[in-house]
Amino acid sequence: MKIGARIIKTGVAVTITMFICKTFQLEPAVFGAVSAVINMQPSIFLSLKTLKDQIFVHLLSVTIAIALGYLIGGNPLSMGLITILIIILYQKIKLQSGISTGIVAAVFILSSSPEEFLSHALMRTAVIFAGLFTAMLINIVFWPPRYSQKFKAKLNEGNQMAAQYFCTALQSYAVIDNVEPKIDREQKKRVHQLNAELHRLLDFSKSEAVSSATTASEQVQWFGFAEKFIDYNESLIEKADRIYDLMPLRYERRQAAGYPPITPEFGAILELLVSRCATIDRINTKLRRVLIDNKTVETEEISEAYWETLVKAIEDWQAKINNNYYLHSLIEIAVMANEIKLAARQGKKLLQEVNRG
Repeated sequence: MKIGARIIKTGVAVTITMFICKTFQLEPAVFGAVSAVINMQPSIFLSLKTLKDQIFVHLLSVTIAIALGYLIGGNPLSMGLITILIIILYQKIKLQSGISTGIVAAVFILSSSPEEFLSHALMRTAVIFAGLFTAMLINIVFWPPRYSQKFKAKLNEGNQMAAQYFCTALQSYAVIDNVEPKIDREQKKRVHQLNAELHRLLDFSKSEAVSSATTASEQVQWFGFAEKFIDYNESLIEKADRIYDLMPLRYERRQAAGYPPITPEFGAILELLVSRCATIDRINTKLRRVLIDNKTVETEEISEAYWETLVKAIEDWQAKINNNYYLHSLIEIAVMANEIKLAARQGKKLLQEVNRG
């Protein structure tokens, strides 16, 4: 298991919170530690945002808890009632993310000793805020998150894997003969996970830019292009998944027919489809260079020449086929050709858009 900076910072925040509580005799100190853990956020911006929200959440919960404690005392009835009140109130003011911590804080206050209710309630409030402020301070001062560099590295990796996954699907379909195709489930899982992680890192990078006041128009535009790049990765992955879905069908059809030989005409079509991997790879390499490395690259014009060649190859093949067995292959080839065409055009359009920007 990898131990990152956030794990270490959380441990440091808990230690310092417990030390503060023990030094100033704020009890029970363990709730301060819980507060520190809850408020350790993955970015400085989120820490500041959480701080503002949590201050309001806790003040509101504490105020309601103290008022209710004086009216009917701290007992199971009042604790159940305040839980209902907080849920309704926080939903009204759209603070759903603070419901859990608000309820815990309120119940914590209501469990104070009846003999010295106010003093105990105030002490427990201090414990909550000790953990809250410690977590924020630790997150800002020690190893503040730097998501921009990590995001760019993952964006580069994610696009390479998406393009490779797409081309592997094409190549795997083309080589199906008399052996059942093997689909790399781990590759599929990894490429989907990586693109999901990119969406999360994009949000963190945006929040980091907001907290450092570097949201120049160029950077805002870059984030827009980066988001489209991630969407393009996702499109490549989805297209590859659809091609992989065709592979078992093609193998079962060939198996049922006794593995007929691949005709030269159909082989030429498969070669044309696989050859587009070079185009996909070239487009994606240019996109990475311009978006991640900030290099100047030439755009690519959308051309019909390749598709005219493919149509001619399909027509030559159709002239040689004479039964319904090949109809399924024709449909699959049409699906794959469409996926390749869309992938290439989407990449070229994004490259043109980025260059204009």
